[in-house]
Amino acid sequence: MNDIANSLWVENTSPFLESGEQNASEKYLEALKGLARISFGCVFIMDFVNEKIEFLSENPSLFSGLRSDEVEKLGYDFYRKFTKTEDLKVLMKVANVGFKFFECLSLEEKKNYNITYDFHITNASNIDVLINHKMTPIELSENGEVSKVVCLVSYSQNQTAGNICIQSNTSETYWTYNLLTGKWKEEHKVTLKIREIEIIRFYLQGLKIEEIAKRLYLSPDTVKFHRRKLFEKIGVNNITEAISYVVVNKLI
Repeated sequence: MNDIANSLWVENTSPFLESGEQNASEKYLEALKGLARISFGCVFIMDFVNEKIEFLSENPSLFSGLRSDEVEKLGYDFYRKFTKTEDLKVLMKVANVGFKFFECLSLEEKKNYNITYDFHITNASNIDVLINHKMTPIELSENGEVSKVVCLVSYSQNQTAGNICIQSNTSETYWTYNLLTGKWKEEHKVTLKIREIEIIRFYLQGLKIEEIAKRLYLSPDTVKFHRRKLFEKIGVNNITEAISYVVVNKLI
């Protein structure tokens, strides 16, 4: 376990920030603090150079009951201490193969991509809770390495740990990493039809099939048909999974 924990994070080098860059950093930090106040979940900035959490919004339920200042003080040690033992390999893979993927991207591309993954954290009640991290680079070193990332933390909508995925809002493809084979797989993003988007939108509003059918001037059976086709397209079994998939993958 110690070997895994000690190899979680790879040390980087980064030049000292010039005054203009420092002012820019202060501005994005203030913007992030404002966003954190109105966002669901939690956001933080990870500094790979100094191996510390630079900023963390307050949400103890996502951090084992600890306050933000307690988590910031622990830094990387928080994950070494509270991550489920079996899931440390997920963090190790993200730190290694995940960021090696970013090395293949141009400087412009790096800030357009994000990586997302799931792992268990032991909460204050000693229960393992599956959470999701979605992070994207916000600062690069002089040699183009990722030196800082901003991360959105939320409860995972998946059922198991792993689910390492890299994608960009500017690309029609995304990449998933298979922990068993150790290989990346390129996949194409799903495009929803207008009718499928409307059905999901009404489900998000809490409407039932009969109500949706009335809004769309369709029969309930036709709504069920479109819903079934949607399930087949995105590979889910029920509307709860469909909503989760659509929201996580920003399909609406």
